[in-house]
Amino acid sequence: MAKDQKTLLSDEILQFLYKNASFQGLGKTEQQQLLERFGQDENFVEILEISMSLQEIIQEVEATMPKMRENDYLLPLEQQKHLLKERSVVKGNVYFVPFNEDENIFSPMIILMQQSETLKAYETFCKGTIMPFFHLCATQKRDLIIIPFSETVQEPMIFIKGSLQLGLFDRFINEYMDNEATIVPAIEQVLAIFKADTACNERDVLIITDNLFNDYQSLIQEDYAARFEKLDIDISVIAMSEIDFEAQPIPFAQKVYFANE
Repeated sequence: MAKDQKTLLSDEILQFLYKNASFQGLGKTEQQQLLERFGQDENFVEILEISMSLQEIIQEVEATMPKMRENDYLLPLEQQKHLLKERSVVKGNVYFVPFNEDENIFSPMIILMQQSETLKAYETFCKGTIMPFFHLCATQKRDLIIIPFSETVQEPMIFIKGSLQLGLFDRFINEYMDNEATIVPAIEQVLAIFKADTACNERDVLIITDNLFNDYQSLIQEDYAARFEKLDIDISVIAMSEIDFEAQPIPFAQKVYFANE
C-alpha cells in the first residue's frame, strides 16, 4: 500500500484477510490492488469487523457444508469413472483423459441476498455473514454465486471458485438495491441455475432475508419443497427476526439461523 495513503485496515483485519483462502488465491499484485482499493473504504472495514465478530455462528454454518480434504473421494468411484469417460477425448487411437482439467467437482453455492428498504439497516451485517463463504468456496474450489434481490432480481455475481475478482467484489461491497422485496423470482433463478448444473454434487443455497417479502402467497402456493428435493438442493436461511420468520416462514428450509439470537 502506498506510504502516503492512510489505511483503515487494522492488523487484526489484515490477519483475517490473509487467512482467507480467496485472498490467498490472489497474486501479490492483485492483493495489493485490493488493499489499496478498499483500504479506506469504511463499508469494507465494517463488513470485515462483523465477519470477525460472527466467527462462532459462521463456523456453525460452515460445519454443515462439505469439507474437501486430500485423498477424499468426493464422488463415488463409479461416478468418477463415468465422469472421466464422458469427458475423455478420442483422437485416432489416442485417449486424452482430463486428469488436470479445471472442471468443478462441487456444484456452485448460491446465496440469495435480500436488499430491500426494510433490510437497509442490516446491509453490512448481511454482507459480513457472506464474507467467510468466499473462504469456504475458495478452499473447495467451487463457484460462489451471490444473487441480490428486492422487487427485481439483480444480475448474479459469479465468483469463480471463490476468487475475489476486484470489479465484482467492489459491486458486492458497495452496491445496494432498495424498494420492496419479492422472493419468488429469485427462487426461480436458483432452480434455473441448478437445472443447468452438471456437477450435481452438494447443491447448497443460503437465503438471507427479513421475511418481509410481498409475494408470500405465491411462495407457498408453489410446491417448491418438491422441486428442490428433485434437484437435491439443500436450503439454509439466515433470518433477521424469529417473529417475522414465524409470520412468513420459508417452508422448504432445512436449517434456519436467527440474527437476533
